[in-house]
Amino acid sequence: MEVGCWAHARRRFVALQDTDCRVAYPIKLLGRLYRIEHLADLKELSFEERVRLRGERSQRALDSLHGWLVATLAKEPPASEFAKACGYIINQWAALTRFLEDGRLGLDNNLVERQLHDIALGRKNFLFAGSHAAAQRAATLYSLLRTAAQLGVPPLPYLTVVLRRLTDGWGHNRLDELLPDQWHLSRSPP
Repeated sequence: MEVGCWAHARRRFVALQDTDCRVAYPIKLLGRLYRIEHLADLKELSFEERVRLRGERSQRALDSLHGWLVATLAKEPPASEFAKACGYIINQWAALTRFLEDGRLGLDNNLVERQLHDIALGRKNFLFAGSHAAAQRAATLYSLLRTAAQLGVPPLPYLTVVLRRLTDGWGHNRLDELLPDQWHLSRSPP
């Protein structure tokens, strides 16, 4: 199932900010969507409550945006950058509005992109791992530490405990218990 990214859609309008004042309206409506999400985060809403809030508030902003996009696109020359920005959102509408149906979905994928940014920057550093097996071990370790970071598990204490348990003879059949999500759950306050 395709899920759209509002940050990508918004960037097309932001790029035109200095040359076309008409982008102010869609940027304002998209800002409203992000404020609604921020409110849901502050209130620590469950996925179901988040869907309800989105239905009550985000849907109105999206209806206004969609109507404006359709009307604007009908009057705009198709080759203009402004028309391309509007057309992108209209063409991606189903994927972009999928977040309304599922509270687990975010407005954008910026978190994932930020996480991948480090990998992209370090790509040249990983080219010469020594062997294919060494590269696989490095990738496993990197994935483990990124997962820990995403869960808020401090890497040094986590690795200290895990390595100590492994050297003390932790069973291979219980390795799943040492993964960051399990470590995080076992250390969460009751």
